Amino acid sequence: NTSAINASRNNAINVANLSKTQEKLSSGYRINRASDDAAGMGVAGKINAQIRGLSQASRNTSKAINFIQTTEGNLNEVEQVLVRMKELAVQSGNGTYSDADRGSIQIEIEQLTDEINRIADQAQYNQMRMLSNKSAADNVKTAEELGMQPAKINTPTSLTGSQASWTLRVHVGANQDEAIAINIYAANVANLFSGEGAQQATQNQEGVQPAAAPIQGGINSPVNVTTAVDANVSLTKIEDAIRMITDQRA
Repeated sequence: NTSAINASRNNAINVANLSKTQEKLSSGYRINRASDDAAGMGVAGKINAQIRGLSQASRNTSKAINFIQTTEGNLNEVEQVLVRMKELAVQSGNGTYSDADRGSIQIEIEQLTDEINRIADQAQYNQMRMLSNKSAADNVKTAEELGMQPAKINTPTSLTGSQASWTLRVHVGANQDEAIAINIYAANVANLFSGEGAQQATQNQEGVQPAAAPIQGGINSPVNVTTAVDANVSLTKIEDAIRMITDQRA
């Protein structure tokens, strides 16, 4: 029966079209397989890959922001300690304090020195200790080592001679070479007061020689405030350290 055959064929076509329509509605895509639109599917595949890549790049950026915010928070703590050290150095530089008074101030200075090292050693994000110079050997990389071309990692002038402790590479795009890198610098005392050691100042200040360091206890900090002259010299060291922190935070 010709009419029955035609009716069956048309019904099969309608069922197939209905199935495709339901598939598009359920998936939300106009093209679900190559038979829907071969050329369009090729384009759609590239666009979908680009969208997925950009979505991940956005997540990468969010994670990097979290990393930087955590680092900045710890640097702020170090800066507050340095500000307190400067306050103590200014206090010790005043002539109204005895050697015993300055000895007490020096004790707090040394405690603050230990606190800076503690912050630098314990600051971490996802078990990454970004401010410790102990991390430098394995985690400081050049742009070339990170596979970034052209290679460029900006460094503030005040940090040029400083010890980088972590290189953060952030892939910010969906394509090759769409990445940026920044160096995180060690915030421990050895780096902030690089080359200062624990010795006293020896230069003249307005014709006054600094007094000898107290024998008991010694000086266990690169910041020495046991005399008014030494306290005055230490102010420059502390200000340089604060500048290193603020430049990195900026």
